[in-house]
Amino acid sequence: MYQQQSIQRRASKGERAWSWFRHIPRVIGGLFRRWPYTLALFLIAWWTFMPILWTAMASFKGLREEYLYPLRFIPHIPTLKNYSFLFEYLEDLPIYFKNSLITSLGSVAVTVVSASLMGYAFARLDFRGRDLLFYSMIVAMFIPRAGGLMAQYELMHALRMRNTLYGLVLLFSSGLSVPLFIMRQAFMSMPQEIEDAAMIDGAGRLRLFWVIAMPFAAGGATVVAILTFVRVWGEYLVTLTMIDVQRLYTVGVGITMFSGSGAMTYDDPDISAAGIQSAGYLMAALPAMLLYVFMQKYFVRGLTEGALKF
Repeated sequence: MYQQQSIQRRASKGERAWSWFRHIPRVIGGLFRRWPYTLALFLIAWWTFMPILWTAMASFKGLREEYLYPLRFIPHIPTLKNYSFLFEYLEDLPIYFKNSLITSLGSVAVTVVSASLMGYAFARLDFRGRDLLFYSMIVAMFIPRAGGLMAQYELMHALRMRNTLYGLVLLFSSGLSVPLFIMRQAFMSMPQEIEDAAMIDGAGRLRLFWVIAMPFAAGGATVVAILTFVRVWGEYLVTLTMIDVQRLYTVGVGITMFSGSGAMTYDDPDISAAGIQSAGYLMAALPAMLLYVFMQKYFVRGLTEGALKF
């Protein structure tokens, strides 16, 4: 009996292996048939990741490899002294990360709540001038933020919100064109019958929004949260304009201001100014990259559940 079961298990394993090998020609044939698309995607991916890979490799190069000709992509003698120098001489780095975290999470919370309320109103309520007001706000999507930077500077100065983290949170949360568009599309994909049934059962408009509509549009809210966090975390120009106090710098501004020029006076050939800056830029971008990697399936699910459907 035991031998018969063992033979059956080996036979089932052999069938699974054969079924896997049987699909190989079809997979290879599909790659050859779609080779133009595969090549185009490979070139786009290489063009996108090449600066990141170059920065990562440069962070492990010392002064002796910085001036080699021809340049080497992979360092011959990798070193971690650029990172140790950065942590040793940039003592405010934890403060910069804390400021970035406060600004990013605060902007995410305000943006998600504001865009959800506005998106629900534009999607499910009928009032005079609704479409005109919506399209007027969407037009702001095509206006570059740098174009109104001086006006924002004067406004923030008049409101005494410069050199404050809450001022940055409110400023970054004011760009609601894209989040509003996403949340409106997410609420429009909700069946009208669900809303009618809840109202028949006695649910008010506010309860209907929080209990029924908001969970239904959770995918769109996730998309808005990820996009807002990545945008605010990597913001440089607006933060540099609005913040003059060093202890309030975000991580992007703080690392950029730290030029690493002290490495030129440090008698160690394994340390270079370019390597220190590359290490700092890589560390500054790492939280946003990790967030997107771990939240990628929720991001894609939010897009496919109606956040960007027309």
